[in-house]
Amino acid sequence: MLKLLRARIGRRLLRVVGARDDERGMALATVIILGTVLMLMSGAIVSVSVSGAQKSVYDANWNAAGAAAYAGVEDYQSKLANDNAYSQYGALGNTFSTGSTFTGTNNNPAFGLGADTGTVATAWAKVDASDPSSGTYRYQVDNSSYSSNGILRLQSTGRVGNVTRTVIANLKQSGFLDFLYFTDYEISDPALTSGCTAAYAWAVANGRPNCTTIQFGAADVINGPAHSNDTMYICGTTFADSVTTANPIAPRYATPSGCGAPKFAVTGSPKYKQVVQMPSTIGSLIQETRSDLTASTVPRPGCLYTGPTTIKFTSDGKMTVYSPWTIATNIKGNPVTDGSTPAACGTPGYSSSGNTLGSPGGQTMPVIDSNLIYVQNVPQSAGSGDPNYWKGKTPKNYTCTGADGTTTGNGVGYPAVNETAPSSSSYSCTNGDAFVQGTINGNATVAANNYLYVAGDILYSDPSSDMLGLIGENNVIVYNPIGNYTTTAACPGQPTKTCSTTHTADLLDQSKSDRTIDAAVMSVLHSFTVQNYSADSGNPKGKLNVLGAIAQKFRGAVATTSGGAIVSGYTKNYLYDQRMAYQAPPKFLSPVSTTYGITQVTESKTAISATGANL
Repeated sequence: MLKLLRARIGRRLLRVVGARDDERGMALATVIILGTVLMLMSGAIVSVSVSGAQKSVYDANWNAAGAAAYAGVEDYQSKLANDNAYSQYGALGNTFSTGSTFTGTNNNPAFGLGADTGTVATAWAKVDASDPSSGTYRYQVDNSSYSSNGILRLQSTGRVGNVTRTVIANLKQSGFLDFLYFTDYEISDPALTSGCTAAYAWAVANGRPNCTTIQFGAADVINGPAHSNDTMYICGTTFADSVTTANPIAPRYATPSGCGAPKFAVTGSPKYKQVVQMPSTIGSLIQETRSDLTASTVPRPGCLYTGPTTIKFTSDGKMTVYSPWTIATNIKGNPVTDGSTPAACGTPGYSSSGNTLGSPGGQTMPVIDSNLIYVQNVPQSAGSGDPNYWKGKTPKNYTCTGADGTTTGNGVGYPAVNETAPSSSSYSCTNGDAFVQGTINGNATVAANNYLYVAGDILYSDPSSDMLGLIGENNVIVYNPIGNYTTTAACPGQPTKTCSTTHTADLLDQSKSDRTIDAAVMSVLHSFTVQNYSADSGNPKGKLNVLGAIAQKFRGAVATTSGGAIVSGYTKNYLYDQRMAYQAPPKFLSPVSTTYGITQVTESKTAISATGANL
């Protein structure tokens, strides 16, 4: 366009030179005006060209800065996957990390703060060291709620040129709570079957001849995601959500003879997913009751109780705890060298006026919200000075008897009157068994060193905000006692007379009552099962309602059937608590190896300028 204008002006000048004098004045004015317009247009076009180039560069940097921010999120995810304890690292650089506790930065430049002076403490991490145009990033971590709900928040800022952009992501461990139903092995506990060696069916050529494989029944409806590391044996079961297995060989499940085809809501199920490895112990959880780690990994210690312990939650936000063997409710050191008794965990010992941990009836106190309750075995030796070691003595006004005061038992009410214990180890006097029931108003996890008994209904006061975890290193058992006893009632056909009935190994409660459990349930070494599930055939219970998630090492039985009908035990009614897809009960156990998934990511107001200053 400029060339065309110049040509026209040139021709005009030639005409001016050759024109008469009286015409030249007017023509010259016209040329001057056109020249001025040309100069203005040239300047405008150059200005537009420069502005467009600047905008193009800014747009490119804007997009690249966003990509750099997301690269920061991916980098932090990777570090968490390689080190499950990486949440302890960070830097208190802005308000995003308020309330967080860190042990250091682990020399990670992405934790840099302020203007870059060439040190790790002020650095920016590079997206690609070989490509400077890819940008840099920094991130801030908020781990203040990690112990209470399993969520880490990350604020990641990407920088390219003078442009910065910020995203905020919530990260949660992938693990057992991703499933309504998780099982490591689809067999009954080898401890109950002579000669059975645990192995995945898909991994052994000759099968498992001495093991009892448990199948999913035709009446079962699994209302949530399910995963098994083993081959699932499915007899007409309905799966209303995703199903995965570590079996790499299609179709990845087996159908027992005479069974109908399973019904999968998700096409292509079961899909392959690598083995999710269970921990071998819950021992790591006891450190959550240590009072000497408050400046690092345990800013808020939970409560430690020793020996058989009953816990009853109430809807007013309180719990009543009876734990006669408990001396110290917090500990120090590993191995333990000392202990303390914070008021939030109750007052140990017996009192004639009651309302202490060792007094009959226990002590009532507020739920230790968003924290862990750990029930340990009674220490059998002093070690390095364990404060809960009794030196061969027993607690005051305490005997190792059942509820009747004469039968051998655990001293906290089990076995019940007329109850026959399933085995001599069912109600040990010194094991770390927890007996839990009630309505919880709050968030907590109860972990038992030995068995965890569901002693009654366990309910949420508010299902939208309350959350509970139940963990047993050994079995998690739904209390369902049997015994030898006599009942009296009006004689058949003779209402004026009374007849007696002698019961032998029958359920103490023969009603068809339901049992409801609102919780995430986990048995680390054994099973989630119903006590005496095969007893009193012909007198089945009602429904076993679980709202939450179930994880177990081996399949635990809850009922027996005949012709497809339940003849003893409970009918399963399991429903996944959808909240557990993005949060967890306090300090709940995770797999040995895990990844962190993003449950939410959003772009936010830019947090850091290109110079490193907080905005």
